[in-house]
Amino acid sequence: MKSDKLLNNLSDRQRTDQWEMRAFWALFGIMAAYYGWRLFALTPWYDELYTYYCFISKGPVYAAIHWPLPNNHVGYSVLSACLDLLGNPYIGLRGVSYLCALANLFLLHKGAGRYFTGWLPFCIVVFYLSMNLVNQLAVQGRGYTMGITCLLTAFLCLVSICEEEKAGKKVYIIYVLALALGLYVVSSNVYWVVPLCLSGGIYLLAGAIREGRGSQRFFLKTGWGGRLVKLIGASLSAAFITVLLYATIWAAIGSNLLVKEAASIYYGMGHVKMILTSPFAALGRGMAYMLDTPYIQSEERAGFVGRLGEWLSSLAGYYYGSLQAVVLLLWAFGVVILIVKIIRNLQKEELGNTLLYLFLVLGTVLVPVILLIQCKRPYYRVFTYGGVLLALTLGVLLEGLLKGICKGIPQGRAQKWVVLAIVLLAVAFGIKCIGFSGYNVQYGLREHEIAAAFKEADVETRQNICVTDCNQEYLLYFYYGIRCENREIQGADMALLDKRMMDPDFDEMVWEFYHYYDTIPWDYVGREMDSVYENDDYVLFTKKTAEN
Repeated sequence: MKSDKLLNNLSDRQRTDQWEMRAFWALFGIMAAYYGWRLFALTPWYDELYTYYCFISKGPVYAAIHWPLPNNHVGYSVLSACLDLLGNPYIGLRGVSYLCALANLFLLHKGAGRYFTGWLPFCIVVFYLSMNLVNQLAVQGRGYTMGITCLLTAFLCLVSICEEEKAGKKVYIIYVLALALGLYVVSSNVYWVVPLCLSGGIYLLAGAIREGRGSQRFFLKTGWGGRLVKLIGASLSAAFITVLLYATIWAAIGSNLLVKEAASIYYGMGHVKMILTSPFAALGRGMAYMLDTPYIQSEERAGFVGRLGEWLSSLAGYYYGSLQAVVLLLWAFGVVILIVKIIRNLQKEELGNTLLYLFLVLGTVLVPVILLIQCKRPYYRVFTYGGVLLALTLGVLLEGLLKGICKGIPQGRAQKWVVLAIVLLAVAFGIKCIGFSGYNVQYGLREHEIAAAFKEADVETRQNICVTDCNQEYLLYFYYGIRCENREIQGADMALLDKRMMDPDFDEMVWEFYHYYDTIPWDYVGREMDSVYENDDYVLFTKKTAEN
């Protein structure tokens, strides 16, 4: 009888796994179509346009050695520049993000499947993809989504290294490359690289101590200790490769600065010759330049704790909107539960899911600690990867909830109906979040309006186009392949004016503007040009034709 019951349970579990996988692949197909729609439907905004205009469009080699501003995601630009060779600007700008967004769903589901059973991996994927921040950045032409791919890849490799007795060299190589690429794509990914490496180290150290306890051998001679040494070596190798990658940029920046400085002994020298002659001078100058121009500035320490608390609350809102208080409470409660689970596991003979729990705790707790030390509040999008941590933490809480509910219900259909009801609620929640109007608005309304105005301007037939702000300059190249640096309205046969430029009383500094009211030749505009199109923020002027 017991064997029959066991076989029935195994059969039920297999059927559940089959249906769960079918549901996942159906969801994967839906998201592939949805992300594909977003890829082409949403007008690029400034950060994307700047990245495309200054780096991606100039080829992979150029993108690899140029970083005039810390806002460039070098590794992403290099890979995107390869896709841009296909000739479609949307694919060149966002193709890598699109592929990574889909890969993230697969990798997260695979990782969750290592630690959760039944429908929980599916629910975790739903929790992840329904977050506003994750959705907004899924196919943007920036490196944040790709950073998550590196995170999930490195974590899966770490699982193999830590939980399997003999992980092959291939696993270590992929682990090293994932870490290095993650830091090369977005240097701020150090916020997840450090907790990831530490969680693996602590897990293996705990196993080595347990195995070596009561033995004359030093614990590093155990199997666990050997893996720990290999993991440390792999992590240091990733750091070394990252330094080499950035050293290329430092040398390029440094040589560019030194050969152009009149007071420099290298003034007028060729870039390659300068680097070959004094590589350390170029490296030092480039490194100093990057450190002196950080994209995220440090803040005053006075009152920073309070400001950091507000920042964390706002970050929670970027995941699930108005549910930020609920998110913070659940996340904090989840961390407490995870710490309790870690302590219990360390007291047992088997470590179980301790590696996952360690990463979720360290990945959550270390960030505010690091920010307190740095005294910085980075852009929220830097922590898009936090969606992975939050989704998995919610998965742990949901697992506990299901176990608690099912304890008081006899095995059979009743339990299945409870599980199904909760899964459907999770799906409904995800659909509601994705369908929320704020999830699918344009990234930048002004960029969208510029693109609409260009459609009315018959751009391809114009001989002398004038751009009056940098967004117009970048969009003109993105949509029409025209690199236009002409900023002179006098003599132009087309000019698009921001309505703020047309207001004589507007005196605020707008860094995108090339013109203000006083610099616009109004006599020429009134005499030679007609207003042919207007939207909420822009007025399009074109040169009068002979008929007029």
